[in-house]
Amino acid sequence: MFRMYKLLILEDDLQLSHALKIYFEKAGYEVFQAFYAMEAGQIIRKTDVDIVIADIGLPGKSGLDFAQELLKDKELPVLFLTAKDEEQDILDGYEYGCEEYVVKPISPKILLKKVETILRRNKSETDIFLYKSLKIDYEKRRVWILDNEVHLTDREWSILKVLSQNKGRIVTKEMLLEQVWDVDGNFVEDHAVKVGINRLRKKLGQGENGDEYIKNVFGVGYTFGE
Repeated sequence: MFRMYKLLILEDDLQLSHALKIYFEKAGYEVFQAFYAMEAGQIIRKTDVDIVIADIGLPGKSGLDFAQELLKDKELPVLFLTAKDEEQDILDGYEYGCEEYVVKPISPKILLKKVETILRRNKSETDIFLYKSLKIDYEKRRVWILDNEVHLTDREWSILKVLSQNKGRIVTKEMLLEQVWDVDGNFVEDHAVKVGINRLRKKLGQGENGDEYIKNVFGVGYTFGE
């Protein structure tokens, strides 16, 4: 079964929170919203969240206090939003286990990149990926089906790397455009993604049971493996 990354946004600015929710959902994330620290704590206890974006300047309990309490009992990456680039806030955040800072006003595109970087950094992956008849050596950028090496273009390799490192999760067209093409989506790039996926599929062939390695998720994107 595949699943999306689960992202919790702890932000009391309703307009900003909803804007980020829409942006990250478009990028393929399952997004939860909280406007107070207590509410965020309840969500985390009930949901297997992958990462938290938290505003420092919350009413009542601050984002720093929330992170300090959260990280006592749970290893969970936290990215802080702050309205002021104040040195003490930043130092306190890192002391409490913060992974990264973003200063308002926020660029959603940069925020997405930081979230993706944190999630990749927190993955426990080796340089060798094995799945069914497929073997990928990330360090050497080489791919084999059984004992036969598959020669990929740079673009095909980049697509395969993104898909395989998100095995079992939905990878949206927007995620591929961001990470492989590094552009925002439009008709031309949408066609380019489809062509790239189809060429990669042909080179990989089918798995042991005749199943394709890369599957379409209608209207959303693609998944690799189960």
